[in-house]
Amino acid sequence: MATGRGQCLWPGRTQSGGTRHTLDRTDPLPPSRTGLLQPGPPMRLSIALIAMLAMMLVPGPVLAASVPPGFSSGLAGPVLTYVHLFGLLGLGLWLDMQGRGTPGAGAGLALVVGVLAGLLTRAGLHLPYTGLALEASLLLLGGLLAATLTLPTLVGLVIAGIVGALHGISLSQWGGPVTRNALFWPGMLAGCVLVMSSGVGLSATLYQLGGGKASRVAGALIAVLGVLMLVNIL
Repeated sequence: MATGRGQCLWPGRTQSGGTRHTLDRTDPLPPSRTGLLQPGPPMRLSIALIAMLAMMLVPGPVLAASVPPGFSSGLAGPVLTYVHLFGLLGLGLWLDMQGRGTPGAGAGLALVVGVLAGLLTRAGLHLPYTGLALEASLLLLGGLLAATLTLPTLVGLVIAGIVGALHGISLSQWGGPVTRNALFWPGMLAGCVLVMSSGVGLSATLYQLGGGKASRVAGALIAVLGVLMLVNIL
C-alpha cells in the first residue's frame, strides 16, 4: 500500500484504479516473452529421437560402393553404412560418458588399431566372425549407454581398441578393389574421425536436450539396431 496520490497500491495499478502502462522489473513477463515458446524437455527429446531415426535413412553399402575409388570411397565407408555410422557414433557417445580423459585417448586408440587391423586384413590376415562381433558391438555400446554404465579407464580403452579393430577390418573389405587405392586409407581415417567426433559432440547436445534420459534413449536405439542386424532384419 502507498500513501501518496497516484502511487502504486498494487503492482500495475494506480490509486485511481487505472492500469499503468509501465512494466515493473518484478512484474511477470507476458507469455510471448517467457519460455512458453521454447520447446520443453519432452519436445526436445522428441526432436532428438526424430533426428536419430532420420539418420537411419542414410543410404547403405550399395550407394557407398558407388563412390569413386580413393579418398571419397574411404570417407564414405564410415558415413554411409549403418553398422559403422551408428557403431562409431555409439563409441563416441560412450567414450564421452566415460569421462576422465577417456574420449581423446579412446578415440585415438580406436583409430590407430582400426587402421592397423584393416591393413593386416588387406595383407591376408583374416579372423572369423568379425562381422557378427561388429554388429554385437552396437548392442554392447548401446547397452552401456542405456545403463549409463562407466567402466575403469583401462577397460574402456580395451573396448575402444577392440571396437576400432572390428570397424577397421570391416571397412577394409566393404569396398573391395577400391581399398587398393592408397588414398582410401586417409579417407577412411577421416571418416572415422568425423563420425566419432560427432558422437562426442552429440553426447553434449543430447544432455542439453533431455539430460541423461536422452543419452539413455539414444543408447537403447543403438542397441536395438544391433539386435536387428544380428537377426538379419537389417
